[in-house]
Amino acid sequence: MPRSTRHAPLPDSRPCLTGRAENAFPPAAALRIESRSFGERFPPTAIHIAMSDEKVVETFDRWAEEGRDKGMEEGHGDVVRQVIERMGIRAGERILDLGCGNGWATRLLAQTEAGVQAIGVDASPKMIAKADELHSFTIRSRYDWGSFENLEFKDAEFDRIFSMEALYYAKDLDKAISEAFRVLKPGGKSDVLVDYYHESEASAPWAEIMELDLHRLDEAGWRAAFERAGFTGVTTERVIDSRGFSAEGCDECSPDVEAKRKLHEAGTLWIHAEKA
Repeated sequence: MPRSTRHAPLPDSRPCLTGRAENAFPPAAALRIESRSFGERFPPTAIHIAMSDEKVVETFDRWAEEGRDKGMEEGHGDVVRQVIERMGIRAGERILDLGCGNGWATRLLAQTEAGVQAIGVDASPKMIAKADELHSFTIRSRYDWGSFENLEFKDAEFDRIFSMEALYYAKDLDKAISEAFRVLKPGGKSDVLVDYYHESEASAPWAEIMELDLHRLDEAGWRAAFERAGFTGVTTERVIDSRGFSAEGCDECSPDVEAKRKLHEAGTLWIHAEKA
C-alpha cells in the first residue's frame, strides 16, 4: 500500500461552520508543494484491496462519478453540524476524519477554531480526487488515500477522530477501531456517526440492496467494539436532523416516503469515546 501523500504545513483559519474562512493567507502557489497528478500520486496498482473491500471502493468510486457525494453532504450536514458544535473542539487541535468522501466534513472541522488542522482519509481514489478539487487553501485541511485498517500515521498523532457514515464499511471493524485508538493521543476523543445500526429498522435492507458486507451492530455492540479497542467513557446517543422530516431525496436505500420517515425518526447514532 503506498504511503499517504504529505503536503505543506496547512494555513490557519478562523472559526466558521457555515462558510469558508476569508482571512489573509500565503498565495496558493506557495503552499502547493505536491504538484504531481492524481494518477502519479496514486498509481493504479494493487490499490489497498488487501485491507479495504474492493466492492466498497468500487461503490464509492461510482458514487463519486455520479455526483452522489453532494447528496451525502446535503443529507448529513445538519446532524454533523449539531455534533461538531457539541464536540468542544479547541484551537490548534489536529483532527482525523475517517471516510471523508469529498471532504465536506473535513473542511467543516478545519474551520471550527483557529489553528485546527483536519485530515481526511478515504479508500476511494475518486472521492479523494473530488476532495482535492473542492479544497480551499484558505483552510487547514488535506485529504489522504488509504484504508481504515492500516492508517499511515504515527502513534498518538491526533487530538480527535471523527467519522460520518463510514466505519461500518470497514473490512475489519475491530482493526479499524484499534487503528483509530493507536493514532489518537492520550486524552484524545473519538466521535463516530452511523445511520446503519440495529435499532434503526429502516436501514436493515442496506447491505442486501448495495450487495456489500456491512457491520450492523446495535448500540450496545458499538459501545463494546470501542471498549475492546481500549477506549473508555464510551457513550451512545441518537441525533435527529433538526430540519425535520422531508420526503425529498428518496433513493435505493430509502425507496419510499415511509422508509425515509422511519430513518429520520430513528436518527443518527453518535458513538463518543475517549482515550485515557
